[in-house]
Amino acid sequence: MSLYYRNISISLKAFLSLLLGILLLGEYLDGVNDISDWAVLFFFIIMANDSYIHFRLVNGQPLKRWILSSRSDYRDFKEKRLKYLMNLTFTMLMIGALILETSVVDITIRDTIYKCGVVIWSGVFLGVNIYNLKNSFNYKRLVFTNIAFIFLVGSVVLI
Repeated sequence: MSLYYRNISISLKAFLSLLLGILLLGEYLDGVNDISDWAVLFFFIIMANDSYIHFRLVNGQPLKRWILSSRSDYRDFKEKRLKYLMNLTFTMLMIGALILETSVVDITIRDTIYKCGVVIWSGVFLGVNIYNLKNSFNYKRLVFTNIAFIFLVGSVVLI
């Protein structure tokens, strides 16, 4: 039964990656260079990476091992609370973006809000990676910290 769920999950992730790839192509072909071109690129990279990791983890591994972050066996209440706080933050960001898109706010104000959000997000991403790099130095964490720095520089250049 778990193989059935794995196949459905991988199929959905691959399908979403394909749809985001088509959206990415459409965003670049529409001729308007705006923040959505970059946002779709980042979403496509995240979804394609998630599909690839999921596909690699599912091959021959039991059901408990193919979920990247375990959700049921928290050792610490603080960890569980931080996970819920992060999920609530992402939910509020998505709802805020939907409200902003459906409102009658000027496009320049919307783009400015999105650009400031990307700068804040990349700054937090860099800060978390520097904190983790100081706690446990390894080359993988160093690569992620450099990528976070590139995101921060790129987002500042967008403004």
